[in-house]
Amino acid sequence: MIQPRTQTEAYWGADFALTDTDIEQIYNHFLEVERPQTADEITHMIMAYRVAEEASQVKKKLSGRTIYQPKNSYDVGDKLVFPALQFAHGDVTAVRDGYNPHDGQFKVITVTMDKAPRDFAAALQPDHALNADNGNAVENMLQVDVDELVAKYGDWVKTAVAQELVDRAEFVKLGDVWFVKQLMAEVNTGHLHLAEAVLEMNEGGPLPTEEIVPHLDMDSSLDPSVQHFSLNYHLLEDPRFDEVAPKDEVAWFLNRLEPDEVRKTPERLHYQPIPHDRALLSPQLLLLERELDDEWSALEAPASPQPVVFTLMFPHRHAGVIPLSSRIRPLFPPSNSPRQRVVFIDDQTEEEVIGWAVQEARYIYGLGDWYEKNGIPIGGFVHIHPGPEPGVLSLGFDRRRPQREWIRLATAVDNRIQFELQRRSVGCGFDDLMIVGTDVVAAIDALWRRAESQQRTVSSLLAEIFPKLSELTPQSAVHAKTLYSAINMLRRVPPGPLFAELVRHQAFVPVGDHYWQFDRNRWQDGA
Repeated sequence: MIQPRTQTEAYWGADFALTDTDIEQIYNHFLEVERPQTADEITHMIMAYRVAEEASQVKKKLSGRTIYQPKNSYDVGDKLVFPALQFAHGDVTAVRDGYNPHDGQFKVITVTMDKAPRDFAAALQPDHALNADNGNAVENMLQVDVDELVAKYGDWVKTAVAQELVDRAEFVKLGDVWFVKQLMAEVNTGHLHLAEAVLEMNEGGPLPTEEIVPHLDMDSSLDPSVQHFSLNYHLLEDPRFDEVAPKDEVAWFLNRLEPDEVRKTPERLHYQPIPHDRALLSPQLLLLERELDDEWSALEAPASPQPVVFTLMFPHRHAGVIPLSSRIRPLFPPSNSPRQRVVFIDDQTEEEVIGWAVQEARYIYGLGDWYEKNGIPIGGFVHIHPGPEPGVLSLGFDRRRPQREWIRLATAVDNRIQFELQRRSVGCGFDDLMIVGTDVVAAIDALWRRAESQQRTVSSLLAEIFPKLSELTPQSAVHAKTLYSAINMLRRVPPGPLFAELVRHQAFVPVGDHYWQFDRNRWQDGA
């Protein structure tokens, strides 16, 4: 069977590239439809064009010629076309008798192609693949299922479209949608001022584009998709506006009316990368690092969103945030803006809590009041589930009847952190190894600022907190998770650098099951 080239993987494969003619077709397509097009729509158009173009070329090659089939007889002067040879064509210049034991009597025709003679069999009666299919070659091309081709090979073409159009000034891209600048609606300074006023009257937003456009007196003769695309393009270019909707949706918010903690990262969440040798971490410590799932640990995220239970730490409780860690990130796919507005629904009270996902700084702000209202301690378990629609999530914690528990409390004495055990009422499930609270947040903040100004090392902070924590246990041993929770009261430290320091420094002695002891005699700051 002779298969058209446009029906083969080789034609559409990884080396596929757009030609200048393709670009012209895309431009003309926009002029014809006069509205934005998705990358998928452009891909379908290009592939349909290529298929139609091939069929047209074949028709031209066949015009006035006979499709060669071995079973037919030909005379000198006949004009033939050969589908099996990429539709090469030539004229019959000689005919002679032929014979072989397998096929018996037949004819041999000489066909001149590009001034070179070639011999072919004719009047050949035995079965032959070309006898069966060549006569239908044109019909096969005209019956190509473009949708099927797109399903098979469209990803390669879509990639080529994106690579080619992105460098061409006449095309504009928003998300996965393309348009031509020449066809965009006029959006001037007055339109943008009106958009700002509309959002301000709606408490900053969020508002979808279709709710803003009616207030702007844009050209009503244009297709609504053109109005929306044009306005979105200019709003994205204006720092007054943030696009805050979940992926594949559009909603706008006034930047100046967003919470301060969204526009500027809370100080407690700042992390300066700490160089450390990861080769020091044993497989067991690497597993513990994954269990803790710190947002600044370089961990691979799950392939799809899954329900997550995380343990609340002091910096997150203090700033009222959820960490965008490897397991939590898939619940908050990036939008067109680095700041994404989300809605949490309390899984018991159905109360709405507005949150802001700040992708670059790796946190979701807006949980402070909810933490406080529900008495969730440092070390408490919080769980998040995918919600009924993008940008909406279910939020909860391990609710239980409050009971008095022995917990670690941090205090400040003589500019140093101290720890003691006290009984406190806790109405939330928690990790006993990580619960480290405080009644003197301002004093702990002062110690944190002091440590920041002095640029304290991880090892020096460990040497300060370790002895006080070890006094709370009979064996004078402290679990690595407890050290991780406590040190983050004084400096933002992910598990990796902390564990590497425990292994590296001889003053920290492992005693099994992730417990460590501190040998004061071996301590030497900076060693």
